[in-house]
Amino acid sequence: MPRVSPAVARAIIVIGVLVLCEITVQLSSASRILVAPPSDIFWQLTKIVTTTSNVPDFYPNIWITIQEVVGAFAVTAILGVSLGFLFASSKLIGDAFEPILLLLYAIPKVILFPLFVLILGIGMTPKIIFGITVGIFVVIFNTSAAVQQIDPNYLRLAYSLGYGRLKTFFKVTVPATAPTILTGLRLGFGYTVIGVLAAELLVVTNGVGSLIDWASFNYFTPQLYALVIIALMIGVIGNSIFTALERRWVK
Repeated sequence: MPRVSPAVARAIIVIGVLVLCEITVQLSSASRILVAPPSDIFWQLTKIVTTTSNVPDFYPNIWITIQEVVGAFAVTAILGVSLGFLFASSKLIGDAFEPILLLLYAIPKVILFPLFVLILGIGMTPKIIFGITVGIFVVIFNTSAAVQQIDPNYLRLAYSLGYGRLKTFFKVTVPATAPTILTGLRLGFGYTVIGVLAAELLVVTNGVGSLIDWASFNYFTPQLYALVIIALMIGVIGNSIFTALERRWVK
């Protein structure tokens, strides 16, 4: 029996689920306000992308969401990795700040968002800050764990070969920590997307989150499902990029 590749197996499962959903919705008496068949959803996806749908200003709104996600993740990645290295390289700093980080990590972030809006207004800035707040902790923890897990013998060998601090960092520390840091960045990207979209749903001004709220409020069910799929694709694309980077680095 020929071996089926994982990609083909996934495609078969997805197509099977879509066909089952289509048949179930078409034959059931469920209200179309609550559920929509996949055929209607994909038709609305096509209309949204081609700007023939009644969804208002799709491309300006998705561009705003992309800017917010990219801005939030850029700060999350740079600040999160930097703090992770700082906390792992100094036992004093790590021991001093670890309880604070764990406390902040345990706080439900959504309760902080009204404060961001009160201080920063309802523009892009509070959404970016909220995305950073949701995504940065996993990057810090993964980076710190990656640095602490480096075999000390590697560092001793590098110093015995005459490597300085900078050369040791790039020749030993970075290669040893990169896989775990990339995993943290992949998870951090997902959390950042969640934070930005949640902020857009809470402050309904613009972005894909505001379009989802618009479709829900007006009971445009196929459009709602289509917009949710578009929002999911942002996370899927980012996750795929980081998964490819992880595999490339491991090879």
